[in-house]
Amino acid sequence: MPFSAVTLILLSAAIHVGWNYLTKSSQSPKAFSLLKGTVLICITLAALAGIPLEAITAKLWVYVLASGGLHWIYILALSTAYETGDISYVYPIARSAPAFVPVAAFLVLGETISLRGGLGISIVVASVLVLQLRGEADNELRRLLVSIRKTDARWAFVTLGAVVAYTLVDKAAMVSLSRVSEIPEGMRGPIFFMLENTVCYLLFWIYQASRSDLAVGSIWKREWRWGVVAALGTMISYSLILHVMQTEPVSYIVTVRQVSVLLAVLVGRFALKEPYGKHRTVASAAMLIGFYLVATAD
Repeated sequence: MPFSAVTLILLSAAIHVGWNYLTKSSQSPKAFSLLKGTVLICITLAALAGIPLEAITAKLWVYVLASGGLHWIYILALSTAYETGDISYVYPIARSAPAFVPVAAFLVLGETISLRGGLGISIVVASVLVLQLRGEADNELRRLLVSIRKTDARWAFVTLGAVVAYTLVDKAAMVSLSRVSEIPEGMRGPIFFMLENTVCYLLFWIYQASRSDLAVGSIWKREWRWGVVAALGTMISYSLILHVMQTEPVSYIVTVRQVSVLLAVLVGRFALKEPYGKHRTVASAAMLIGFYLVATAD
C-alpha cells in the first residue's frame, strides 16, 4: 500500500478517535450523535447545488440507501453502548472489523484468506474475549458470560456487525463511483459520504422523534460547539477512507485504520480514568498484531 494512502488512513483513525471521545464525553451520547448528524445534513444541503446528482446512477443510489441504513444502525448502536460502556471497552470491539471483514469479503466479494490472515483473525477474536474480563464474578467463565450479557457489550457487537456490513457496501459503492467521470476523483468520497449520511440521520431523526427522554435542546445549548467539531471530524475522517477505497484493498484499509483501537484505549485509560486499563491496553496491542498479520497476509 502506498505511503500516501497509509498516511491518509492514519489521519482518519486519529480523527475518528477524536469524535468518538466527544460522543462518549457528552451527557447524552444519543442526543450528541443526533445533533452532530443534523450539522452534517445542513452541510449537505448547503453543498447540494454543487453535487452533480444526475451523474449518480440507480445502482449508486441503492448503495447510498443501503449504506445510510447500515450507518444508522451503527450510530444508534454506538451511542447506546456509550451511554453505559467505557470507550476503552466499546471502541475496540466496535472496531475489530478487520478480523471479520476478510471473512465477509471472502463470502461476498470472493477475496481469499491465507493461513497468516487466519492467525491474525484468531488473535483479534481472542483479544475481544479478553476485553470481556471485567471482574464481575470470581470464576473466569462466569465472568465472561456475565460481561457479554451486559447492555454495552450487546450494543458494541451490534456496532461491529454494522461496521463489517457498511464497509463491504461502501467498498462496492466506491469502486462503482470511481467509474463516474463526471465527478472529480477527490470529490467522490465526500459526495458519497454526504448522501449516505443524510439517509442515516434522517432515519435517526425518525426513530428518535417520539423519545421524550432525548434532551436535544439542552445538549445543543451546552455542547453545540463540540457537535460542530465532531460533525466536521466525522466527515473528514470517513471521506479520507472512502477516497482510499477507490484504489486500495478493503481488508488493508480497514486493518491499518485500526491503530485507532490503541489510541481509544489510551484515551479511556488516561483522559477518562476508566478501569481495567492495563489488560485493555494489552488486549488492544495484541489486536494490532492480529491486524498486522491480516494486512500483510498473502
